[in-house]
Amino acid sequence: MLLDRSPRKRGGLYFLREQKMNKIKLIGINTAGAKRLWYGPETKIGVFASRDFDANDYRLEQWATEMGRYHQCLVSTFHSDAERRILDIALANGAFAVWIRGCNLPHIYRGAVEKAMENDHLLMLSCFHRKHHTEATARYCVQLVSMCTKRHTFFLNENDSLLEPVYRKVAWYYNTKTFYGRD
Repeated sequence: MLLDRSPRKRGGLYFLREQKMNKIKLIGINTAGAKRLWYGPETKIGVFASRDFDANDYRLEQWATEMGRYHQCLVSTFHSDAERRILDIALANGAFAVWIRGCNLPHIYRGAVEKAMENDHLLMLSCFHRKHHTEATARYCVQLVSMCTKRHTFFLNENDSLLEPVYRKVAWYYNTKTFYGRD
């Protein structure tokens, strides 16, 4: 096992990575919800959506509904409007989710998130102990999402500087699905 201390700033996420199993173990971070979602056998699907991707796009709604219907486990930062819409639709339809945050855990949960927390359908991870995320913490969390998932789904618009590096790494995998925004 390797101990990875990235990022080196105080309050960051520390994890052990078993090279054989390629599993990431959480150490020294704040969590809320069902930890079994992190360590469980479910295939985790990384969800990435551009900030300016239309949150009301019918493809996004259909995909999120289908993920809920099949009780899939979605992993994301759920920061953009489109990602939050995916989270709400998927949780309302029975999906599971791991929410990786670049800031503190919230104190109040509402709607589908509150119900998912009560039913152990959601795990929230706080990677950094800060009030608001920064561009650096957002990049780190996006990279972590890509590392801990076997399948990836992108809802992209052109020139997304935050998601493009991750997309270039996994785009050629057979288990990467991409939806492009309309111009």
